Amino acid sequence: MSVVCAFLAGGCGNERRERVELAAEPSSKVIQREYPRAGLRLELPENVNVNETAPPGVFYGSFGESVISTFAYRRREPLPKTDGELREALDRLERATQDRDPGYELRDSASTEVNGSRAAELTGDQTIDNKDLRTRSVHVYEGSAEYVFELLAPRKDFARLDRDLFEPVLDSLRVTGRVRRAQD
Repeated sequence: MSVVCAFLAGGCGNERRERVELAAEPSSKVIQREYPRAGLRLELPENVNVNETAPPGVFYGSFGESVISTFAYRRREPLPKTDGELREALDRLERATQDRDPGYELRDSASTEVNGSRAAELTGDQTIDNKDLRTRSVHVYEGSAEYVFELLAPRKDFARLDRDLFEPVLDSLRVTGRVRRAQD
């Protein structure tokens, strides 16, 4: 979660970024996006404003006041391979999130799977820049990589965007588990 906070804080400088006005619904027309260096491919609605970011970031996409962000980390430590290891990873993730942001209110967490890859998921509430937001963070473990996908949205819009925007993005996700360094 602190990554999202740092990401948002990093975008609050003098740099102007074009924002897409919140449409009634994410577009049904999607654009396939490939990020070979990060080892991932997915589809995003065409009306999401996408900006690539420096590693470990992959991109963030804005949709009105909401943001989807994606990160890809090459890991040296063993990633969870069993249900028990995944539960331990989720417990560590919950503790680390609370330690980094004491104002974060965890609403739900789960060990899950995304397209055949083990995943840990947190959903919670936080206030950033005086805005009440809900965040869903999905950590996908594959090969020697951890991928983080986050939806950050105003609480009033969250359920709709989670269902109509974030779920289809996760459903389209394909990861290789191989993240290359910038100089590779």
